[in-house]
Amino acid sequence: MLLSSPALAPRLTLVRASPLADLDDAGLARAAAEGQPGAAGAVWDRYGALVHGLLRRVLGPGGDVEDHAQETFLQFFREVKNLRDPAALRPFLLGIAVRVARSALRRRRFRRWLSLTDSGVLPDEPAAGVDVGAREAVARLYAMLDTLDDRARLLFVLRHIEGLELAETAQASGMSLATAKRHLAKVTARVHAMAERDPLLAAYVAPAEEASDG
Repeated sequence: MLLSSPALAPRLTLVRASPLADLDDAGLARAAAEGQPGAAGAVWDRYGALVHGLLRRVLGPGGDVEDHAQETFLQFFREVKNLRDPAALRPFLLGIAVRVARSALRRRRFRRWLSLTDSGVLPDEPAAGVDVGAREAVARLYAMLDTLDDRARLLFVLRHIEGLELAETAQASGMSLATAKRHLAKVTARVHAMAERDPLLAAYVAPAEEASDG
């Protein structure tokens, strides 16, 4: 017997991605500025991992990355209406992430002056499968970065750890290209000089001339 009742017919559920996901950055920025439904999720899907990675590398171990990532996106959605060039969505968002990271670094320094927490030291027990030597190198690197001022630290991390292009590093840091290049050359030379004096870190860093931007 053939049952043709609509109630008994198999149901097909079509899952369609948000059309905003197909927009370029300019279109997505406009959608976010207009408060279109789905815009927040589309921006998060496109750039959430990038923002998380940047904050994690700038702040180092124990940096409360999730909280700072949420703060970055909250600020972005408050400020996106002020974005003059919608195509500059990515550097605009990275600039906000840099400001959030810089503020977090200042608060961390203040807590240390008051002898509170935020030492930045990694846990004593390494996770299973983690290269203990590499883990110790990371701890020493961030201890070294803690000796830098916030601007120098951000420049070094954005360029040499996060791997941003020089122009994007300058834009995210709110500097001209020439200024960023000048300060970056100084901090790169300083970090390499410190690393070369550490037998463990020396094995992980490239020669200073290879790290410079020419």
